[in-house]
Amino acid sequence: MLIRNRRYAIAVLALSCGLAVTACKERSIEKAGGQTIDLAQVPAPVKATIDQQAKGRAVSELEKHTDKGVTRYSVTLGSGDQKQELVVDESGRVVATGDREEDDD
Repeated sequence: MLIRNRRYAIAVLALSCGLAVTACKERSIEKAGGQTIDLAQVPAPVKATIDQQAKGRAVSELEKHTDKGVTRYSVTLGSGDQKQELVVDESGRVVATGDREEDDD
């Protein structure tokens, strides 16, 4: 009985890890080679969301990503050591956010 439970636990753990990796790959779409665009090139709902989220900060990076017919916009707001990143879909909905520190490249 103990061996069966251990095998079950290992199977569940392996499945969980597989799902976690898949989710990470889905999120990496926004970072994998998008097209750099100007704020004037985004749809009105996306621009409105960016303006609302920026709160006076400059847009330092803006990229358009299309994968499997889904378009999203990666936006980096602010400058200096700390920046805020957003991922916005075509309807203007924020689908991911994050704060990041500048990498020392």
